[in-house]
Amino acid sequence: RADEEALGQIFDSVAYQYEIQDAIRDGWLVPIEQQFVHVEGLDLSGCGSHKNDMKDVDVAKIMQQEGLLHKVVDPVIQLAGDRPTLVFAASVQHAHKIAEIFNRHRPQSAYAIDGDTPSETRRDLLKAYSRGEFQYLVNMGVFLEGFDEPTIGCVAMARPTKSRSLYAQVAGRGTRPLSGLVDGLADADARKAAIAASGKPAMLMLDFVGNSGRHKLVCTADILGGDESDEVI
Repeated sequence: RADEEALGQIFDSVAYQYEIQDAIRDGWLVPIEQQFVHVEGLDLSGCGSHKNDMKDVDVAKIMQQEGLLHKVVDPVIQLAGDRPTLVFAASVQHAHKIAEIFNRHRPQSAYAIDGDTPSETRRDLLKAYSRGEFQYLVNMGVFLEGFDEPTIGCVAMARPTKSRSLYAQVAGRGTRPLSGLVDGLADADARKAAIAASGKPAMLMLDFVGNSGRHKLVCTADILGGDESDEVI
């Protein structure tokens, strides 16, 4: 909503819900494999809170420290392998710094896109990314919705969050099956079998953790746990 009001404050009930775990179970999305990356020196305990999440400015100030930047980029290179990777940063500056460090390791392997990127440049970069001409696409909130790139095999959450809805949007960018793979398959078992046998049998989700203090960070288990209790999740 443009007025930033939570829908839960507007409506008393939800007519229908179809969560990510439902779509994975039904063979419309690929399974998620999560891996935590412990970042030595990452301390989010002092971040302030804003609308059920940590303040963007506080998270960005911490995450874009030079030492922490390398402790995020290096594991992504190691763990993502050759998967096309989408990275979510904590700020525009953070996004461009991450891309810069990727490119120190592998020249022209990463580009950052932000809200000020000219539309023609953005269009050209997204086409090049889809063709596999570079591996790491970095952004700060640009691709939370309305972005469908089925080749994405890894999503790196370099913006730790307390928001389940934000995390679900981020994770959802990497859960598309390869183009045309499940089209026309009438039952869940056939769709899941096609996904399992494809070049993208799952999506890797990388979460960066340290000392979160009073903040309970959201992870894949939170969006796949459905209505289960916190203890079960």
